[in-house]
Amino acid sequence: MRRFILIGIIIIILMVGGIFTHCGNSTSAAPTAPAATAVESSAPAAGNGEEPAANSGYRSLQISPKFVQQWNIRVANPESRELVEKVTLNGVVKDNKETSYIINTSVCGIVARITKDTGDTVRKGDILCVLNSPELLEIKTRYIKAFQDHRLKQENFERAKNLIKIKALEQKEYTARESEYKTAMAEFFSLEAQLDSVGYENKILQAVKTAVQQDDTEQIKTFLSPLYSILSPSSGKVMMRDLNLGERVESNKTIYEISDTRKLWVLLDAMEKDLQYIDKQKPVSIIADGYPQEPFPGFVLTLDEKIDPELRTVKVRVEVDNSGGRLKPGMFVKGSIEKSVKETHLAVPSAALVKLAGVDGVFAADGDTFFFKPLEVLQIDANGYAFVKGLNPEDKVVVEGAFYLKAEFAMQAGENGEGE
Repeated sequence: MRRFILIGIIIIILMVGGIFTHCGNSTSAAPTAPAATAVESSAPAAGNGEEPAANSGYRSLQISPKFVQQWNIRVANPESRELVEKVTLNGVVKDNKETSYIINTSVCGIVARITKDTGDTVRKGDILCVLNSPELLEIKTRYIKAFQDHRLKQENFERAKNLIKIKALEQKEYTARESEYKTAMAEFFSLEAQLDSVGYENKILQAVKTAVQQDDTEQIKTFLSPLYSILSPSSGKVMMRDLNLGERVESNKTIYEISDTRKLWVLLDAMEKDLQYIDKQKPVSIIADGYPQEPFPGFVLTLDEKIDPELRTVKVRVEVDNSGGRLKPGMFVKGSIEKSVKETHLAVPSAALVKLAGVDGVFAADGDTFFFKPLEVLQIDANGYAFVKGLNPEDKVVVEGAFYLKAEFAMQAGENGEGE
């Protein structure tokens, strides 16, 4: 019996040993595919007061030639370019008063038709609206009557001058005819001036007088219309409209504002220390918040003669090119004016700049190894070059394909449990 028990214990021990052996084989590491990049990391030296090495404290990546070609990575040395220091001023876009027109009604009337609204583009002579004006019709009627009366009184006076020469007319009668003629002439010229002031040019009035002399009733009827068209005095855009259909408007009411927005004004605030760099006709580059990568060219028109006693600034008026119509009056902008001092600095294309963990820099290359190099960005010019401090002329900088490297850095940082 004792023998059978011993044999059973041995069998159990062998079975348990087989189970553990099987489990150990099942947990062995599986083969993995080779990674596209290899990550290296070095901790920055701290407390030594020295500037860290180019890749010290930042991860580096070893990229195979295959991926360098696939990602279109291109490296180049930084360029030595002329850096022009600039003064940057805050300002606001304004209407160009020299190309803006405030349109007031010249006659009373009821709005019969509106053809242009706020935001519409107009050309010089376009009809903005039409008024029905009984008052204007009365002036036209009086004008035709005054013209006829003036002609009659003029003929009577001419006859009187001939008669007085041969003593066939008393002096009293001659004086009366002269007075009537001058009164009729004053009335006629006064009405003609009124019509001229509301837009009836001399050629129009001359045509009316000819029609009266020739008894052209059709042309006279066309002239004697109560409808009055208000025309645009210039090409541009309708900036404001203040009237409605059926509304009665009185004379001298402001109903439209037209402005040629192809040239606008910008009012900049210049500090006293910046005045030494600002002169009339000096070029200015205007940057709007809505179009940060699209500078608008302009030039200085005037500088105020007085300094604001509270802000200690001087208003600088700039004329800016707005042929594309992007700038709007009221926009906040910045104006950059070049100083006369110019220096030479290393620069890289702005597309080469990246930001890692809130730090500006570029990716630099050392053979097939790429690392992040922090920099100080001095300025980005209108040609798309970033002037930087922290590079050497012999450095190899990634000028194309930096996006892929940044993405690879971020992915490797996630796999290693690091922050960007």
